[in-house]
Order: sequence, then structure tokens, then C-alpha cells
Amino acid sequence: MKAFFTLLLTATVLTLSAQTEKPPYCEEGPATYGSVAAIPGSTTAPPLPRFTTTPVTEHKIQVAILRYTDPSEYPFHPSLVARYRPCEQLWVVESRESFANRADAVKLQNELKALGYSGAYITDLVGYQ
Repeated sequence: MKAFFTLLLTATVLTLSAQTEKPPYCEEGPATYGSVAAIPGSTTAPPLPRFTTTPVTEHKIQVAILRYTDPSEYPFHPSLVARYRPCEQLWVVESRESFANRADAVKLQNELKALGYSGAYITDLVGYQ
């Protein structure tokens, strides 16, 4: 019995520490990436890879931000996903897909509001094509 509780405690600690570990980009990063404009006293990181894409505005619907609740313990609608944001240490519950057409996003927003997600709101993203 003692071994069982020790194993349970160890598993819990490992699970919690995995979620509290932050990726390196959460630390204060450089002011710019590969830019010729530098802020005095700051560092400039090497340039990020570039692609021949065009930025486009897309939209998602967010319904909740969870700081102390594990989303796997709550049955959300199947059109939603929970995404962990390690820097802020919280979960964002949002639409599974993003919409290029804002009218489609508004349609899903209204459907989710009718299902009881009264706080559903539209966020803008920059996608690349």
C-alpha cells in the first residue's frame, strides 16, 4: 500500500512538472529577429526562415480560458479544442478550425452561443498561404 501511494505521488508530481516547464521562447526574447534595426542594449536573434507566402486574416472563436481547470475533465463541444499556452500557463478553448470568411466565424459563434457558450468571441489570426 505504501508503494502504491509513493507511485501515485511520483506520477502526480511528474505530470504537474511537465505542464509547468516552459519552452525557451517564453523567456524575454530578442527585440527583433534578423532586423537591421536594433534597440540599443538588446540582442538581435538570427533571422527566422522566410517563405514565399502571403499573410491572410483568419478568424477563430474562443469560448473559455482555463487557468486552474484541466480541459480533459470537462466535456466541451466537438467543434472545439483546448490549446495549452505554456508561457501564460493556461488553456484556451477555441474552435478547431479557423475561418477565412468572417461570416462563417460569426455563424459558428452564434451556434456556440445558442448551445450555452455565451462568452464566445471572435479572435483574429494571421495565416499564410
